[in-house]
Amino acid sequence: MRIVSLVPSATEILCAIGLESDILGVSHACDWPPTILGRPRLTATRLDAELTSAEIDQRVRESLSLGHRLYTIDGDLLRKLRPDLVITQEQCQVCAVNRDHTICALDGLGLNVRSLSLAGGNCAGLYRDIVNVGLATDRREAADSLVNQIAARLEAVAQRTASASRPHVFCLSWFDPLMTAGSWISEMVRVAGGCDSFSSGHAASSPISIDRLLSQPPEVIFLMPCSFSQQRSSREWAQMSNLPLWRSLSAVQAGRVFTLESSLFHRQGPRMVEGVELMASLLHPDCCTFPAQERFSRKVA
Repeated sequence: MRIVSLVPSATEILCAIGLESDILGVSHACDWPPTILGRPRLTATRLDAELTSAEIDQRVRESLSLGHRLYTIDGDLLRKLRPDLVITQEQCQVCAVNRDHTICALDGLGLNVRSLSLAGGNCAGLYRDIVNVGLATDRREAADSLVNQIAARLEAVAQRTASASRPHVFCLSWFDPLMTAGSWISEMVRVAGGCDSFSSGHAASSPISIDRLLSQPPEVIFLMPCSFSQQRSSREWAQMSNLPLWRSLSAVQAGRVFTLESSLFHRQGPRMVEGVELMASLLHPDCCTFPAQERFSRKVA
């Protein structure tokens, strides 16, 4: 099968069910597994990587209000690749090319191609996405096996942390303006043995005031801005962590502030189970371990 993946989570699902060799092209953000890095890139972002957090937020808001797209699709390359299946997403209009943009591009090119849109917003949704990818690619058995593996690993974490105390966790989703993560990541925190009292609900993320953090100080802070590297998160944290308001938080005073590899959390794909295991190892090091903890996290306070 000739497959094009326009979203990183789809690329990771395809590879996890044994279809890496069928992927003809990927998005500009697809970087896992590393063996996929040489594939043709069909999308590009209009956002300059050197913009500050505040500037990125402003550009995104302006683009959305004006109906402008944040990403481009290489139509010439898409036509040249002649895919049988194009996978996109409808979870977030900010993070990647979305369903409407993809369908518009396919129609504009006159391509009679099947498309599949990922829509999961929680663990159950992830399982549905994996099964739907399996059905669309005649890999249902492999998809079911992957779902069972993920579910078993999550259940193992939940059992190990069941009797442990549940520290209050703040998952920082953006630096400026300050934002907290949504229900998907809150569910991951819960399975990992924590309590996210600052969740934005069903939204991907939402603004939060420092006053709210002061009124209910988090015991642990996870820094995981969408698409940011750990290095960039560390730099942005360094710029704000010396402010008196932040220094007063118990998580900062206790040295429990960590940058995390954002792709393990904001991508709703099979590696989210590794994100949960990583969180659990940081929240409950006495009963949980994660072999790649030093690679995917960094203590910054």
